[in-house]
Amino acid sequence: MELANDDVYARFDDTTGALCELESRRTGWRIQNRPELGRAFTMLVPRPDRRNNAVTAAQPLAAIEQSPDGLRLTMTWDRVQPEHGGALDITVVAEVTLDGPTLTFGTRVENRSPHTVEHVGYPYIGDLPMPCPEEPLRTMTRSSSGIASESLLPRFTGRFGYWGLEQPMQTPEDPITPFLLIASERQGLYAGCHDTSEREAVRFVCELKPAFELGFSEDDGMMSDAPAVDGRANHLEMATWHFPYAAPGVTATLSPIVLAPYIGGWHQGVDHYKAWRQTWFERPPTPAWVRDIHSWQQIHINSPEDEVRRRYSELIEIGEECAAHGVKVLHVVGWTVGGQDSGNPSHDTDPRLGTPAELREAIDRIHQLGVKVMLFAKFTWADRSTDWYRQEGIRHAAKNPYGDPYFHPGYQYHTPTQLFGINTRPFAPMCPMSAHWREVACAEFKKIMATGAAGAMHDECQHHGGACYCFDPGHGHPVPAHILPGDMLLSAAFRGIMAAADPEFLLAGEVCRDVQMQHYSLSNFRITNPGHIAVERYIDPFALLMVTVTALNDRNTLNQCLMHRYVISYEPGNYKGRLGDIPRTVAYGRKIDNLRRRYREFLWDGEYRDTQEATVTAEGAPYPHYAVFRHASNSKRAVVAVNFDTARAVTLAVTVDGGGELLLATPEQPDPKPTAAAIELPPGMAAVLMQK
Repeated sequence: MELANDDVYARFDDTTGALCELESRRTGWRIQNRPELGRAFTMLVPRPDRRNNAVTAAQPLAAIEQSPDGLRLTMTWDRVQPEHGGALDITVVAEVTLDGPTLTFGTRVENRSPHTVEHVGYPYIGDLPMPCPEEPLRTMTRSSSGIASESLLPRFTGRFGYWGLEQPMQTPEDPITPFLLIASERQGLYAGCHDTSEREAVRFVCELKPAFELGFSEDDGMMSDAPAVDGRANHLEMATWHFPYAAPGVTATLSPIVLAPYIGGWHQGVDHYKAWRQTWFERPPTPAWVRDIHSWQQIHINSPEDEVRRRYSELIEIGEECAAHGVKVLHVVGWTVGGQDSGNPSHDTDPRLGTPAELREAIDRIHQLGVKVMLFAKFTWADRSTDWYRQEGIRHAAKNPYGDPYFHPGYQYHTPTQLFGINTRPFAPMCPMSAHWREVACAEFKKIMATGAAGAMHDECQHHGGACYCFDPGHGHPVPAHILPGDMLLSAAFRGIMAAADPEFLLAGEVCRDVQMQHYSLSNFRITNPGHIAVERYIDPFALLMVTVTALNDRNTLNQCLMHRYVISYEPGNYKGRLGDIPRTVAYGRKIDNLRRRYREFLWDGEYRDTQEATVTAEGAPYPHYAVFRHASNSKRAVVAVNFDTARAVTLAVTVDGGGELLLATPEQPDPKPTAAAIELPPGMAAVLMQK
């Protein structure tokens, strides 16, 4: 049976339902190449005496039906046969729909067997080759700091430990946004989980079979270019792994998966995700002050090792420094009892730092200076070293299949003893699917609001330290329950408290997942890669995204902020110091914000296009370090170009779509001046070229 149009050709085996062929008709890339290596689905259905009881062999179809328009297939499998034991009374129904370049795979699992269906692998591409020998492939996905990319073919980089596998395997480590690109320089395949419910864990997995031809390390090597090696088929499999945990008597509808070939670079692949995101994303209510151009300072006042760096009353002086330097937000960390990452989830004040009244007075005084105070918050963990955890908190912890709380090793602070992990305070991830835990967290959240602060920064709101499902039958949720939907329940509860008490309160988070940005108005993260690719900014040109700036002369990170419309968060001394400790960084950051204010129709209110709609070259070669903004009210464009080399100047040739004369401005020389399309950019400098 076939699904075909001008973009895609797909053929499914009439007997097994395996995807036998998949071709991008625009380029000729046979994404599923050899029909005999096509696969339908796999399952894991543990038995009491055999946990690894998998369904891997081809299963005969019970029915296959094509819609009258020829664009939808419905396939049904009955009584699947696992590797061990008899056939199981399980029905799988897959509906595959072709719409333009996208194939959407919807799946339903009806489990009438006495066992739980833990895992379903669907859809499968059983033989995914390079488009041609000159087009190596990489995987690309959004991580906690831009795009994360790994080599796929012919060099394959694994992700799992060798001891648990027969073949090398790769999957994104940090699926902040639920898509994967398999990309060459000129085309690729988009794979996306198009479901905001986060009903089950979903991972995209690539597996190299049978093994490396040439190994560089235990998880890094080269694939043979022969179709078979040592008598075995040589191929790359790509699968979507779902973890529905469908119990006996349960029908589970799996999250829909989209596969779409595309032509171009990663932007064109991500455009599939952007288009789907626009169908559901709603920005939350956000105070006007945070939507404007501004910068933050983050400061730490206490840690688990009892530094007691500053009392609450001393924050007023820090606020005065912020006002003097034009910094509009003071983000206070370690203000709670025990210091940062101690005593969680308590958000009580610490008597060593002052009284609750002193904290409220300091916040009020700082607000009078025109500086907003944000307070650090943490609801992901409980501190396992506290009496509260042992007596109460353990009941709310996420439990593993063996009934034990999941474990996070905690973070080390300052003293030699703790830096070597001897007395680190360990954590237990809490279960946000538990209504009782959400009540505890909401009570603590109200303590933050009672201080009079302008908002809360929910640290580590996007992950659970390795806890994925909770198996605690006392939490009132299905057993097991995927934890991530509880994050939205918790932030919705926070939003309800805010709406009743202070609608202007700002809820911000760290490295928020896309779905969470419907509740969190701002997300902060750290740029950890010099080749940072701003995929989150490309996905949402107007999201409030904030980046940490720490170095004494941190021009490169500040230039990233200018180039990608990031809010600046000054964190001198890894957020233990003061603005006066980094005078050159603060002075340059202020120039950047002033430049953004002057040309905000481009640089703040304009639409971010990354490297689309302009071309920049250096000595005739493509130059990557630039971004394009489209004017807020017309089609004119501005190009922000940056020289990250701190020793050598670079000569750039800039071509902007639509052509025309260009004006040049820089943070140091903000007045616009006519310029040629070729400019010399000194070391560590940024320039803005605007269509006149």
